[in-house]
Amino acid sequence: MTLHRANTSEAVAAHVLDLLFAGELRSGQRLDLDEIASRLGVSRVPVREGLIQLERDGLVERAHYKRAFVAEFDDATIREAFELYGMLSALTNRRVAARRDPAVLSDLAKLDERLADCDDPGEFESLAREFRRVVNVAGARNHLRALLRTFSGLVPVAARFSIDDALPAERAALHAEYAAIRAGDPDAAGAAALAHLRLSADNAVAALRRRGVFPPSDADSPEWTDAAAVLKGITS
Repeated sequence: MTLHRANTSEAVAAHVLDLLFAGELRSGQRLDLDEIASRLGVSRVPVREGLIQLERDGLVERAHYKRAFVAEFDDATIREAFELYGMLSALTNRRVAARRDPAVLSDLAKLDERLADCDDPGEFESLAREFRRVVNVAGARNHLRALLRTFSGLVPVAARFSIDDALPAERAALHAEYAAIRAGDPDAAGAAALAHLRLSADNAVAALRRRGVFPPSDADSPEWTDAAAVLKGITS
């Protein structure tokens, strides 16, 4: 496998994420920089840069002598990342709902309409990302945008599992966000974003358990049992 992306460090990070989500890498396992570089056909420099990105996500720990290890990777890792991203997304949703910019609402309405008829996971993922981008651009200034960009690794990869295995729930959750923003209700828009990201985390964790990446759980219900109820209340 040889990388052809312009930003090879991002491609290295994506490769390691793929191994994590395939269950080929486990918590505590040492990452061999030379082996990764050889497999991907790159030098050690982009490998180190890619691992730094994953370290920011809390997925890699670097010890002395430049050794790198997989950090703790479990359902709590997924949930914490989505919780943090949900808090930031709640803030942008609140701002967009309060401002009710006609151009932004028009863009979101078109995306909501396309999402309603989309059953292809890949296309749905692209539309959902565009929905989030429109909201974030309209509702965030430079500092918040920079923080949001740090969630470019773990969250979107994990969210892909949620879309693949629970697309109808993801569609309903995004529509709940749109409905609250369209209604000009900042509180509901913020609550919908946080509930949606919590629901996505639950769905992603469930998918990873079914695939054997995470061990089965004895729990009968998701950690955030209120997420679906919140979303239902917003659209009812």
